[in-house]
Amino acid sequence: MARKPSPWYWPERNGWYTILNGQRQSLGNHPTDAPPPQKRKGRWVIPVSIDQAFHTLLSAPATPDAHAVIPTSESPGLTVAEVFEKYLDWCLKHRSARSYEWYQKHIQLFLDFLPMPAAMPAVSLRPFHIVEHLDKWPTWGPNQRRGAIVALTRPFNWAAKLGYMDFSPVRGVEKPQAKKRESKLKPEDFAALIALVKPKDPFHDLLAFSWESGCRPQEARHIEARHVRLEHHRIEIPAEEAKGKRRWRVIYLSPKAEGIIIRLKQKHPTGKLFRNVDGNEWKVCAVNCRFGRLKAKLGTRFAAYDLRHAFATRKLKEGFDPITVASLLGHKDAAMLCKHYEGISDDGEHLLNALKRSINGR
Repeated sequence: MARKPSPWYWPERNGWYTILNGQRQSLGNHPTDAPPPQKRKGRWVIPVSIDQAFHTLLSAPATPDAHAVIPTSESPGLTVAEVFEKYLDWCLKHRSARSYEWYQKHIQLFLDFLPMPAAMPAVSLRPFHIVEHLDKWPTWGPNQRRGAIVALTRPFNWAAKLGYMDFSPVRGVEKPQAKKRESKLKPEDFAALIALVKPKDPFHDLLAFSWESGCRPQEARHIEARHVRLEHHRIEIPAEEAKGKRRWRVIYLSPKAEGIIIRLKQKHPTGKLFRNVDGNEWKVCAVNCRFGRLKAKLGTRFAAYDLRHAFATRKLKEGFDPITVASLLGHKDAAMLCKHYEGISDDGEHLLNALKRSINGR
């Protein structure tokens, strides 16, 4: 006797699903205002909103949407949902947790947009599906739209490359030109920024350390006591934990940055050093929210990466050679520095003063 359909929770997707007519159907992400998913006597405790979505699905007519394609014996192969599932499984094994989360976020939004992704053959997907999905998010800028297109087309290119499909049905989706972020954070801007954060606020330590070290935002958030090498005045992150997973990342500490690390290391001998007021590690969204709230007071929006860009510009203006600055930033050579940190070329006063010093020094 066939089992009756019922909702179940998928931890890796943070979503609720059910099996209907042999196909997996999404019921939505776990509600943020509901308790963590749990089982009682072997059965899932279903949130109210998920239960409503489940019964709405059961009572919906069988007529498919115009965008949906029901598989038949004449349309074999993987479905759209299956291609994404295989790619995410591959990412989970071969890519970083952050990359997996990034792909999963964009893919889940797209699956929620498609009426019946679990029944739609992958070969029936078309570029207009992605374009119409992106049009649902008019506030997205060109960089975010470009990233979404990459996240949605790459799984099908990957599937075609590995032989799961004969070709990618969404190849050729036009991506908007990436827009370079203009970072104009100056020392006086940072002074005004950090003055708005109380010294005892954990966010104050995160800001000050990032400004002093020039490290990547994700590096600061994930530093642990085991990475600290005070005898060498630096942080050492193993290759398997560093960006690119190819070589060790060394973050050198200024006296102020080292003082912050010493204090946090004593407070948190295990686990992440930089934690929020609740004692939990900083998340990307939480850091972004803090910068968003500071914008209301400053009138200008800055981001965590602006601290790193400002560090590079500051060190170049202080007379450090590009190779040294690139090494402090964690780049293997100065090529990336010259390509992405061009702020110094727009500072006419600095360039003129440098020329005068050169002339007077002759």
